[in-house]
This record gives sequence, structure tokens and C-alpha cells, in this order.
Amino acid sequence: MAALFDERVETAIQILWFDIHSGRAKEALALLREAANMGDGDAFYFLGCCYMGKNYIDPAVGIDEDKTFAYECFHMSLSLESAVGMFGTMYIADYIPLQGTYVHPPYHSLMELWNAVAQKAYNGHVYCKFLLAHAYFYCKAADFFDMVPNSRLLYEWAAEAARLYRECVLDGLGIALPNLITILTSGKFGAPVQQKMAAHYIAIGADMQIGFCERMIGNKHRNEGRYKEALQLYERAIAHNDSNAYYCLGKLYTFRGVLPLNLHKALQYLKKGHDLLPDHVGICNLLGEIYYRGGQNIACDYEQAFALLDKAYENGSTWGCDMLGACYLKGLGTAPDAQMAKTLLALSPHKSAL
Repeated sequence: MAALFDERVETAIQILWFDIHSGRAKEALALLREAANMGDGDAFYFLGCCYMGKNYIDPAVGIDEDKTFAYECFHMSLSLESAVGMFGTMYIADYIPLQGTYVHPPYHSLMELWNAVAQKAYNGHVYCKFLLAHAYFYCKAADFFDMVPNSRLLYEWAAEAARLYRECVLDGLGIALPNLITILTSGKFGAPVQQKMAAHYIAIGADMQIGFCERMIGNKHRNEGRYKEALQLYERAIAHNDSNAYYCLGKLYTFRGVLPLNLHKALQYLKKGHDLLPDHVGICNLLGEIYYRGGQNIACDYEQAFALLDKAYENGSTWGCDMLGACYLKGLGTAPDAQMAKTLLALSPHKSAL
């Protein structure tokens, strides 16, 4: 990767976004803080990204999310004239720059910002390629180019985003994979669906020890009846901090799981997943079912069952409406409500409420 930032910033980028399993996150953060304290706006931008969660840095790096601190860093990045800071914060939906504009001197237009970041990308900086890909993927290019895109232009932007994301992945930038896979599997803006190509890049991601890619291959093994391989991939994904893998593992051992029923093991995985993803509807439903039905020396706990199934329902899932309806009908974990019970049971006509 071409070195176009301060040496400390470049070293930190390499550790945090490329050598994600090096165990050197503290060292990299210290380098970014040192450069930031010397007035480096780029350092503030990358430091902020470290605390923005899994869409900005791989969970395997092991940095807890702290958006309040991240936004403080972004404010400083913009005030210190960082082009990548101005460019990159445009994708953050709930970030509002202090002065109401992303563009700060010495830049006077979005086009100038584009040119500054594009020049770094064309000079070989992989992360700047990633930012350009984002501009095409999220249609922010329309703001930079001051145009209203038509369907043809959107198609071209999806293709250009895919090209840039592919280059980033092949250069070792794993966080480019989710959007690349989305383009290849969704037909975004009319782009051709390429499942085989997507599978190829998922395999590359698994080889890079990217947790969500390992989980996706685990799902493939599970669907093909290769349960031992699936278990291995899910465990690898958990080791690389992919929280969703707890759901996949727990599901294997529940009432409709593909492995022999083991509610204690299911509960172990699902509770860990719930601690990390408290609003995950799948986890809430499966945990709720275990507490509702009990078994294997696990006592029914209707209060927990109701709370979990109700949370899943409030978040848009009707999967557990038979059990939730029965809770309302019989007053299990909540006050009886015949009308609510009727409504919920009607949403799940093919499952027993008992």
C-alpha cells in the first residue's frame, strides 16, 4: 500500500485494517493518538473509525464501540483539514459536522474533496480506494458530482463500486467484503447477480479469517448436511468475534435443530449471543421458546419467555406469535388479554399454541 499519510498513521492503518489478527491494536491506537495529539487530522479520522463498530473495523480487532468519542474525533478531523475525514464522514448517517458542512478549507467544494481522495487512491492507497467505492455504492457520488443519477448511471456506479471493492479485498482489506458480496448477490441497481463470484470472495474472506465469511461458509455446510464442518466454521467465526455465529450454533441444538436436541448447549450459545446482540430476533425467539417449553431439566420460565418473544414481535418477527399468544391467553408471564391473544394466534395459524 502506498504511504500517503504520516508514518504513524500508515502503520496504524496496516495493523488495524490489514493485520487484524496481529494482537497489536493497543500499539496502533497509541500511534494514532500520538499523531492526533500533534495535530494530524487524518489520525483523528482513523481513530474515530476505530470506535464506530463492525461496519468500520473488523470485530476481530477487539475495540469496543464508542460513538461519542468517535464523533469527537471526527469533529477534530474536519477542523484540522483532513480530506479523508471530510470525505469519510459523509457516509455516517447520524453524524452532523459542527459547522453544518463537511467541506472545510483548504477545500471549497465536494469536487475538490473527491479529487484529493481520488488522487490518493490512484496513487495506490487501498483505504482511499475503499472510500471511493463507498461513494459509488451509497450513491454519494451524486453529491460529489452534483448530478441526479439515472438508472444507467446507477448501474455503472454499482459496477465501479464492485471493481474497487474487489481490488481492496485482493489487497487485503477485509471490510470491503460485505458491500462487495451485497452487489454480487443482490443485483443492486441492475448489476448482474453472480453467486459463484460471491462464493469465491466469501471463501477468500474465510481464508483471511473474517468471521462473517466463516459463518456464511458454515451455513453452506449446514445446508448440505456437513454438520461437523459447519460446527468448525461457526467456532472459528466466534473466535474472530462474529456475534451472529452464536445464533447459528444455538439453533443447531434447539427443538428444530439438525443435531440431537441439547437445550443446555443451545441455551449456552444463545445467551452469549443475546448478551452481544440483545435485539436479534432469531436469538430472542429461540431463547423464548426454550423458556416457554422447558425440558431436559430446564424449567419453564414464562416471564423470560414472554419478555423475549415480545421483544422479537416488537422488532417485526411473527415467528413466536403462537407462544406469545398463548402467554396472553393463559396469563403466562403477563396479564391475560384475550383480544391480544386472538390477534397473535391469527398471525401463526400453522403452529400449535400449546
